Amino acid sequence: SSASSSSSASSSQASASPMKVMASFYPLQYLTQKIGGDLVDVESLTPPGAEPHDLELSNQKVQQLSQAGAVVYLKGFQSAVDKAVELNAPKTVIDVSGSVDLVDAEKHESELDVADDGEKTEEAHEHEHDHGSTDPHFWLDPTRMASAATQIGDALAQADPANAETYKKNAATTKSQMEALSKKLVDGTAKCQHKEFVTSHEAFGYLADRTGLTQLGLSGLDPESTPSPARLKQISDAVKAKGITTIFTEELLSPKVAETLAKDLGITTAVLDPIESQADDSKDYEAVMNENLKALQKALSCE
Repeated sequence: SSASSSSSASSSQASASPMKVMASFYPLQYLTQKIGGDLVDVESLTPPGAEPHDLELSNQKVQQLSQAGAVVYLKGFQSAVDKAVELNAPKTVIDVSGSVDLVDAEKHESELDVADDGEKTEEAHEHEHDHGSTDPHFWLDPTRMASAATQIGDALAQADPANAETYKKNAATTKSQMEALSKKLVDGTAKCQHKEFVTSHEAFGYLADRTGLTQLGLSGLDPESTPSPARLKQISDAVKAKGITTIFTEELLSPKVAETLAKDLGITTAVLDPIESQADDSKDYEAVMNENLKALQKALSCE
C-alpha cells in the first residue's frame, strides 16, 4: 500500500476511483463539482459553448449516462435528457426541479408584455407549444442554486454513504456561498436610476425577481424565436420613455437584432450571460454572475 493511503480516512477509500456523475448542463455541473470535489468525476451532457435548450444526445453519451453512478438534471428542460434518463437511468437520479421552485414564465412578465394586441396572444401560444410555460432558468437566482446544492449534497450522500459527511459539508459551504452571492446581487442593485433592463431573450426572470428589477425581452423564453415588429416597437417605446441606455445580448445567440435596434435608438449593447454554458474556462458560475452584476450596475446607473 502506498504512503498516500495513510493520509486518507480509510485506505480502501483512497484507492476507490471517483464516482462518475453526468450533469445535464453547466450550472448543475458546477454545483456537483463543488459538492463532490475529488470524490466525483463530473461531466456535462451539454458540451461547453453549446446551447442547452435544443440538446441532442449521441448514442455514446446515452451509453455513458447509463453507466454513470449518478445523473443530475432539471426535468422538463431538455427533452433529450429526460428521455435518456427514462430509458437508461443510472443508479442515482437527481432531478432538481422539485427543490428550485420553478415559476410560470407569465409570473415574471411586466405590464409592458400585457399590451393588448393580437401578436401577444399568438406569441404566448407559441411559448406554450415550445416550452410549456415554466421558466427553466432557475440558476440565475443564486438562492435557488443554494436549494439545489442542498438537494444534490443529500442525494450524493445517500448514493455514497462512506463519504456522506464530506458531501453534506461541501453542500453547506456551497449553499452559504450562493446565499452570499444572492445578497450581493440584491444589495448591488438596490439603488439604481433604472429598474428595467432589456435582453435579447427572457432568460433573466429569476434574476429580475430576486433583485426586484424588470426584464424586457426582445424574444420570449425560446432563444430561437424572432421578435415580432409589434414587440420591437413596444421595446423601442419603453427605451425612449424610460431612458434605457443598453440592450443586453448573449454569448451564444446572434446579437444582430439587438444591435440593429440599439443602433436605431442610439444606445449601446453589452453582454449579460445567462450561464447556460461555460463560455470561458477561467470563469466559473460565480465569476460570471459577478460580471453580470457589474454589467447591470453600469446599464442601470446604480450607486
